[in-house]
Amino acid sequence: MPRSIKYISALLFFLAGLKPIAAQSLVPEFFIAVSPSVVTVVQGEHASLTVTITCNTSSFIALADCNARPEFDFYLSDFPDGTNAQTAAGRIGANTISISASSEARAGSFPVHVTVLAGDTEQVQTFVLNVRERPAPAPVTHVVPPPVAAPAGPAQIWEHHVLVAKTPEEFDRKANDLGQDSWELVSVITRQNGHVTELVGFFKRPKR
Repeated sequence: MPRSIKYISALLFFLAGLKPIAAQSLVPEFFIAVSPSVVTVVQGEHASLTVTITCNTSSFIALADCNARPEFDFYLSDFPDGTNAQTAAGRIGANTISISASSEARAGSFPVHVTVLAGDTEQVQTFVLNVRERPAPAPVTHVVPPPVAAPAGPAQIWEHHVLVAKTPEEFDRKANDLGQDSWELVSVITRQNGHVTELVGFFKRPKR
């Protein structure tokens, strides 16, 4: 056999051997996106995560295979103690994963891997699970009732006295005498008695 024919045969055999290798480079059927990238959950409460599945529109075959998938399998890496996630069979579009934490869940930040499988395609995304401690309850404030006012004593009873004087000097002298006996001056008026102007004083003191 001529040498050139041997070279051509060897080249064809080599190229034939490359086909299975090229066939192994598969186009992904779909892509995934995880939102939010950080999920915060408080001990004793719940949170949610959205995983969106989008078919690969750059390949007709991949797009057709993706649309034909009845469901997509979800897998999540280990969660910290006291937390768990509820998943269901995935569908194209947005898928919600519910995440809950017990009252004694381990607090801290933990990376969690989300894996979606269908056919020959596997897609992985990572988010951070942030578990927070439940805030301590607010202290109970005791309201102190206002003090009750003591009932008022009996009403003060007064006795009254009227002083009439014809001159200011007379009025001043008599008023001082009354003051010695605990009388208090309330008011003074003048009045005309004939041709005489009189001073009239009104006094009071606690009744004895």
